[in-house]
Amino acid sequence: MAVDDQDLQLSTDGTWEPYLVFANDDDSFDVEEGLNAQGWEPFLCLGSGETVGVEISLYQRRTRAGHPEYLLSVWGAQNGSPFLKVDTLPAAMQLLAQWAPVVQAASISSVVSDLKEPVIEHEGLVESVAARAAWGAQERMPKLKHIRDQWDRDDREKRRAARKS
Repeated sequence: MAVDDQDLQLSTDGTWEPYLVFANDDDSFDVEEGLNAQGWEPFLCLGSGETVGVEISLYQRRTRAGHPEYLLSVWGAQNGSPFLKVDTLPAAMQLLAQWAPVVQAASISSVVSDLKEPVIEHEGLVESVAARAAWGAQERMPKLKHIRDQWDRDDREKRRAARKS
């Protein structure tokens, strides 16, 4: 039986079994370096533990036989979950489908919380979106004005043509 804080792998019969990703329990151990040393490479990342509050990372490596296997981790702002290892992409996608709503909810909560903050942060999400919108509007303004002026000219021409007929 698996312990709550133990890494797990999905067996061929669909049960979760203990799996040891790292033998090192040192707090100063660099997880990314340790995964890279074992051949794991980043495959997909959803969210951001620092800004959204939750991050899901999916890693992939090839076995000696050339088959891919996947390792999933879920991290919050401070701590991570045990690693979950699966042997197929469909199993990895199923895990992602189960965890992705958590990232989506955390992302929405983060934006809503940011909107309620009375302080404008230099690199806050809401501020970044507003700045991009303002910058984009400034950049596009001449073209938008040209298009609007053309519509106005076309409308005036249609009205003149309608009066003459």
